[in-house]
Amino acid sequence: MKLDLHPRRFWKMILCFGVVQTLFTMSTVNYLAANEAEIDKLSKDGLKLVLTGSPSSPVKVCKQEECERIGFPKGMHESIANGYSEASLEDLTGDGIPELILTHAEEGSINTCSAIYRYDSIRISFAKFKSISKPICNYTLEDSYIISRYRSGAKWHEDIYAIESGDPVLKVTDSCLGCDYIERTVHLLEDKVEHLLVTNDSNHNQRVPLSTVVTSHKAILYKAPSFDQATTMYLVTGDKVILTDFTETESNSFWYKIKYYTAKDKIIQAWISCDELDICK
Repeated sequence: MKLDLHPRRFWKMILCFGVVQTLFTMSTVNYLAANEAEIDKLSKDGLKLVLTGSPSSPVKVCKQEECERIGFPKGMHESIANGYSEASLEDLTGDGIPELILTHAEEGSINTCSAIYRYDSIRISFAKFKSISKPICNYTLEDSYIISRYRSGAKWHEDIYAIESGDPVLKVTDSCLGCDYIERTVHLLEDKVEHLLVTNDSNHNQRVPLSTVVTSHKAILYKAPSFDQATTMYLVTGDKVILTDFTETESNSFWYKIKYYTAKDKIIQAWISCDELDICK
């Protein structure tokens, strides 16, 4: 399996007649020997990680003129053999030390997914981020967030990671990008999640929760999206609700799940018929 040196952000590779020409867009031009094509990234501590182009040991670490090979976690070579063979270095966490990114560029696929490894200077080895349990695809860095954007079925999705204590932490998953509104899952502590609907904006920071007001004099709330699941609770004209989910039943009735804050800040979550809401007028 050939390990390719993959271009990302600040550098690009040109392979020509056995010579690797590395163009650093912010500095100099380097010509490197073909038997060990080296691309380095410097950390704030003077640490240099170097791509070697070797599938058995794709990166080495150097300080000044001394270099040594780096250990790799179990399964990494298997990932390379399975197509994650485009290697690049990029500082995703902002700590000055680049991560090793192995990318699977499957021909014809709209999703280009990557496995990301962090460097452990104590063990002199790479390790996968424990906080990342999903594939990272077509990723970008935006305002200190790592955005993984991918298509599944007919929908586009985004996983939005914030950097906390040096680790990417999944904060939000937005689904159905480009739809009338976006289905958002907020990832909380202890694997808990919260769902809501947000506006369709290309920038995740500008997506805001959808809300509307009740238009009926007495809008019954339901335990489930069905008229035989009524509760004793109801809302009245002008009550403001946040929309958290929606569904259309077999009888062609449309329902929203809502969150309502009472005057005493008690939270009520229930289903309501679309006919009772201003958003459906």
